[in-house]
Amino acid sequence: MRYPGRRGYRRTVKITPVRLDCAAALALAVAATVAFHELAATAAPRPLILILVLLSVLPAAVRRLWPRTVLAVVTIAAALVVALSHGDPVPQLAVAYVIYLIPGRFPRTVALALLGGTLAVLAASAAALPGREALTALAENLPLAAGSWLIGYAVTQQRAYAKAVRSQAERDDRIRIARELHDVVAHGLSLIAVQAGVAGWVAESQPAEAARALASIEEISRGALREMRALLGVLRVEDEAPADLAPAHGLADLPALGDRVTAAGIKVTLDVRGSQRELLPGLDLAAYRVAQEALTNVVKHSGAATCRVTVQYEAESVDLEIADDGHGRGLGHGAARGPAGHGIKGMRERVALYEGTFHAGPGPEGGFTVSARFPA
Repeated sequence: MRYPGRRGYRRTVKITPVRLDCAAALALAVAATVAFHELAATAAPRPLILILVLLSVLPAAVRRLWPRTVLAVVTIAAALVVALSHGDPVPQLAVAYVIYLIPGRFPRTVALALLGGTLAVLAASAAALPGREALTALAENLPLAAGSWLIGYAVTQQRAYAKAVRSQAERDDRIRIARELHDVVAHGLSLIAVQAGVAGWVAESQPAEAARALASIEEISRGALREMRALLGVLRVEDEAPADLAPAHGLADLPALGDRVTAAGIKVTLDVRGSQRELLPGLDLAAYRVAQEALTNVVKHSGAATCRVTVQYEAESVDLEIADDGHGRGLGHGAARGPAGHGIKGMRERVALYEGTFHAGPGPEGGFTVSARFPA
């Protein structure tokens, strides 16, 4: 709506549910009043019938505030109008309008009880009419009320299903972010712990080596902080400019990962075979995280001196293998003499997410081997 003398000014009226109910109740009141004046005769004074007619529709304006009370008022008033009218009964639209809200506001048993009570009252009022009019009232009002209740129930179920889907999606996102944080923190802290131990061991005898270890700690911690900021940036909810997120990791980052582990004292050799090709971002990240978690376990549990990471690009898959020359029985590796750790479980779940195959266990020539095949 524009107002003269105020150029470009537009005022909009927000349509709230309560305003919508008020408009619907007013429209129903007009229709009911017109139908009342068309009645040929009544068994009670017409002013009384008019009051009952208005009571059967106007309370619908506040159905969202007191749904059970409003349903009782409009149903009883509508039943009295039908029973006292000698003319053609009219459909009780207000009852249908109010009962639509019931399944979404009350437990199913209570909602069914309210539906049953409403149908019983309407049926009793129709029984007071002569033969054909009674059948007409039953054929119009009972299916109308029951159908409105069923529609309301279906809408409520659909909303509950949509909410459950959203909740599951949010839960999956939280699990994914938690796994990513676990990988980043576990890998970074494991390398930092090794380097800190080296620095403490050689601090007096080899100051240059201690300085190198401390520089490596700084680099590893800064990298881990960058990854954590990138992950936590997706949780921002403010309407601000999106966070400047770094690209997700992938198999192309394995050389840098190997260098960090080598700096921690375990020599990592990377062997890439086959024709390299671009993978789906999610699969590429999952493969990188499997390699990262496996190398983290090598640092934490294996006691190995060397480790080989092999990436094999096949026509329909990408194979990943991480094999070390350690003792092959650390808890983090999940060997036969100890339960599998959370790292093994997380790697297996990442591979299963892409319908791949996963194996972790002692190698044929000693050490420990983690292998994964991703269909790609």
